[in-house]
Amino acid sequence: MFGGGPGIRLMRFRGIDVTLDFSVLLLILIFFVPQAAQYSRLYRWDQSQTILGGVLIAVLFIGSILVHELSHAWTGMVLGAKVTSIKLTMFGGATFFSSKPASEGKNFWISIIGPLSNLALWFIFRQAADASLQADANSFPVSLSVWTIVSDTIATYNLYLAIFNALPGYPMDGGQAVRSAIIWLTKRELWAAWVVAVLGCLTGAVFGFLALQFIISQSLFNALILGMITFWIVQGSIAQLREVLPASRPRPAPGSPMPAIPRQPMGVTVEQVMERPPRAWDERTPLTEFLREAESYGVDDRAWLPVLREGYLMGITNRRLARKGPPADQFNAASGQPPTLAQVIVPRRNLTVAKAEQDLSEVIDAVRASREYPVAVLGPGGYFVGFLNKDNLRG
Repeated sequence: MFGGGPGIRLMRFRGIDVTLDFSVLLLILIFFVPQAAQYSRLYRWDQSQTILGGVLIAVLFIGSILVHELSHAWTGMVLGAKVTSIKLTMFGGATFFSSKPASEGKNFWISIIGPLSNLALWFIFRQAADASLQADANSFPVSLSVWTIVSDTIATYNLYLAIFNALPGYPMDGGQAVRSAIIWLTKRELWAAWVVAVLGCLTGAVFGFLALQFIISQSLFNALILGMITFWIVQGSIAQLREVLPASRPRPAPGSPMPAIPRQPMGVTVEQVMERPPRAWDERTPLTEFLREAESYGVDDRAWLPVLREGYLMGITNRRLARKGPPADQFNAASGQPPTLAQVIVPRRNLTVAKAEQDLSEVIDAVRASREYPVAVLGPGGYFVGFLNKDNLRG
């Protein structure tokens, strides 16, 4: 879900930092405190019960989001992904991966396990609420305990979290799962991106309609929240499509086209001759960290290096570009984070792309025409696997 700014380290999970964004405090103030006050009036709680109920609901709700993100991280680690961090924010949480498995089947399970974890929590708290309600019914005088109300509320919240995260928008878990499933079955990344873009826009339209209804009823705060969700879903769904759309090519000059000269298959695949960079970097990597690590690998200042988002190529960069980026002490006003690689990349849409399984004869012309940048080589499911340039053709 949503990322956030700086926060405090909450815990470490198998060597991974789990941080709590300061915006969570705002969530408690604008949502859980009024809810506890509402329950106090509805169920006639005294002051101690109101405080206990409010604290339990806030802690268990945030804990439910933590379980959701930990399920992503643990499943990813088991299936071979590399997790860099986990962050909990006002609008949910985010698990950051520096790489994911090449198998889209595994990525499907990494994505879908989040909503499944919330369904499991819904069942657990539903059972706890029913058991507590039975105990309340056998007491005298009959009254609803704080735990009955809290467990029932948390069960409902987890059901909502499961449904919301399973919606087919991007980058929600449902959208990522749909994308992985389609690539897994068809091996066509572009098809998957189009399907997710359409489903994401339809999902966003539903939230936009609900936001409009709240505006009509003059519930501006709810309209604002739903409007933000609408923008987030539509923008993310369209962005993931743009990343895989082929770059537009200039049209040839008017005149008779030159006849195409078919090339004979060489029996050599792109994967056999491509070069693999020393490593890939996540787009969220701070520039200072990238420069330090790139230097440790001894790469040339002009050598192109891949920048990824969860295994997908976002662009390329090199040490020379990174040094020209914003200074390390210039923090992003929106996120509060130092400059990252996302600010100094040549985007994927500017690159020529080839598939690892293609015969080399099919891409020779593209490699020769790509003067400034290397050709990016993608493996099964659209994951980055290497570069191809003129030097690789000389062998």
